[in-house]
Amino acid sequence: MEYKEILTKLKNKEINCEQALENLAEIGASPNLLHDDNGHWAVAFDGFQNVPMSDKPEDISTTCFVEAENWKDSIYEALVWAMSKDDDE
Repeated sequence: MEYKEILTKLKNKEINCEQALENLAEIGASPNLLHDDNGHWAVAFDGFQNVPMSDKPEDISTTCFVEAENWKDSIYEALVWAMSKDDDE
């Protein structure tokens, strides 16, 4: 499934957020789901992290910058917003 198809299916509620995030990862995108501890959610596709050195889970450090307009009240809104914004660029 391609990026635009994932976004369309998500908007049409043919797939849920979990499925969309998994599909994005399968096509090489790196979505980061973030919560601000104040009830807001954001999805960031850009950021920095150390590279895992094995297939096993290990400790990593991830840094993402989230602009104020990217914080939304639900995971769904945050994911659609981030994907739509990224699709426009």
